[in-house]
Amino acid sequence: DAPACMRWEPATALDCRACGACCREAYDAVEIGARERVLERHPQLVIVRETHRKMKRDGDRCAALAGGRDAQESYACAIYADRPRACRDFRPGSANCLEARRRAGMSL
Repeated sequence: DAPACMRWEPATALDCRACGACCREAYDAVEIGARERVLERHPQLVIVRETHRKMKRDGDRCAALAGGRDAQESYACAIYADRPRACRDFRPGSANCLEARRRAGMSL
């Protein structure tokens, strides 16, 4: 969060539509709460095992992530209005965002 940190990146310079690191290889699972809208509106995108629920993956990316299949195509969440809380709480430039970018090889 501090400009003096060598891993600091200004949030204004980060564009989710050009990155998608958090929805790609940076994280293996997005846990879903029992009362999330995605369960009702997009059940085909959810894996349910006993009491655990998580978003399906399409290879190394979230199954709800659209685009980004080539360098010119931007990323977009196909279920943005109904995305899980973990995704809603994710903010560009946050520590989690920078960690996702680091894991995906996009920053230091």
